[in-house]
Amino acid sequence: MWYLACCDSNGECFGFLRKNDTVSTNPDAEMDNLLSYKTKKEANEKVMQVNLGHMLLPNGAPFRITPVKG
Repeated sequence: MWYLACCDSNGECFGFLRKNDTVSTNPDAEMDNLLSYKTKKEANEKVMQVNLGHMLLPNGAPFRITPVKG
C-alpha cells in the first residue's frame, strides 16, 4: 500500500494524510483512517492535486505531500 506523508517547507515529514484530508501525527494508532492507494500511480494523482493547490491557491493545503510505501 502507498500512504501520503505530509511534509513542511523544509521537507521534513510530520504526519500522514487521513481520508478526510486532515493530518495524522500518530499513524500507527489509526491505520484504518489513513488515505492509502494500491498503486503509486493512484497515489501520485492525489499528490499532484494537493501540491499544486499548496503552490497556487491561497486557501490550498498548508503542507506538501509525498507517497511512501508502507
